[in-house]
Amino acid sequence: MIGCIRLVYVSKFYRNDDAFKLDLMNILTTSINYNTQENITGVLCYGNGCFIQCLEGKKSTVNDLYFNKILKDNRHISCQLIYFEDAKVRLFDQWAMKFAPLNVNLRNFFLEHHGSEFNPFLLNTLTIGPFLKLLSKQNEWEYYI
Repeated sequence: MIGCIRLVYVSKFYRNDDAFKLDLMNILTTSINYNTQENITGVLCYGNGCFIQCLEGKKSTVNDLYFNKILKDNRHISCQLIYFEDAKVRLFDQWAMKFAPLNVNLRNFFLEHHGSEFNPFLLNTLTIGPFLKLLSKQNEWEYYI
């Protein structure tokens, strides 16, 4: 898989009202459609008003998506790139965009490693890898928000 990279960013969602579910569904639908066409895989995790998203694919395509679309999307506040690496194997190869809502496993990970509720801005070089592996194993239908 020559030229494949993994990019991870965190951000806060711009709104926290009843309409946010419609915006979240719009983000997921748009992501799935675009990523399928561009051979991008990944996961979007949401909880406590925060996103963490992992994107995998061709370097130029993923970079274009992040720098020219996501950073310009006004639904993301405080968007920060937290991880970038060459990827020999995709963790989310079956998913154009997997959705992983906050659940007990993700909460427990943050309590154990960061002594805090879910806050992806706390992830660091020691915890980002294990967290991504945990996300790759999450069944999106078994969750608690």
